[in-house]
Amino acid sequence: MKETLLFYSTVLRNIASLFLFGTLIIILQTNQYLLMSIWGICAWLFFINKSMRFFIVTTMAFGIGFFLYVYVNSHWITDLNPEGMHIILNRLSLIFLILPLTAISLIYKLPFMRYWQLPQWGESVRVPFILSGFHQTKVSAFLSIAMIINLIAFMPFIVNNGWAYIQEIWQFMIIFSIINSVLEEIIWRGMLLSRFSEHFGNRWAVMITSIGFGLQHYSLGYSWGSCLVFTLGGLFFGAITVKSKSIVPAVIWHMLINALMVLSGMILK
Repeated sequence: MKETLLFYSTVLRNIASLFLFGTLIIILQTNQYLLMSIWGICAWLFFINKSMRFFIVTTMAFGIGFFLYVYVNSHWITDLNPEGMHIILNRLSLIFLILPLTAISLIYKLPFMRYWQLPQWGESVRVPFILSGFHQTKVSAFLSIAMIINLIAFMPFIVNNGWAYIQEIWQFMIIFSIINSVLEEIIWRGMLLSRFSEHFGNRWAVMITSIGFGLQHYSLGYSWGSCLVFTLGGLFFGAITVKSKSIVPAVIWHMLINALMVLSGMILK
């Protein structure tokens, strides 16, 4: 009976944490200051619980960084031209999220991230969801097949744009793909996944960071429905990071998808 109560208590705590993290990202992107006050009260109530303090501190550090990121993009570079330069500076401003999270690591004397190492390519994963599925394969095989599927899915749109378009935007494609994939993976599958895994375990950490990863795309002009698609991508990126014990596979996969999005015309209009 005691173990059952502890289990449900842990699940409720994790769900509440997920809700708290997700709503913070929504509030910061929609400028709902009244809701921010309510969020602050909820965060304070969580902070009373000693087991939740590190999560609250990490979430607030992320919130400060995300606020700065949103502010810079809505006030400093919003009218910058050409569009390609605006997008690149937008992605570079992700550094504002990294700085306060780095400060938390220094204050608590924690490693920058748990996944800053060479990937374990031979580690077993499940198909199709990496952490679960009906078939078993290696990280290297799963990543290769997934990237081929992505390439096939985007190819009709790339072909439709034509060779002239590729020649026009290939430099932007390389710069954007590298900056965006590296910085986003450092934030979501590197720093945040590391901190939340220590607190919630791998599966819940993947879920929380994936929802946050998806929701933050609203600030880039995507609909909330599209954010759900990015959340699904975050689940795969997070799962392959946990299984390979490295952000390298997620960075490679993310970089390819970013490149395909540019070539298909989904980034530059």
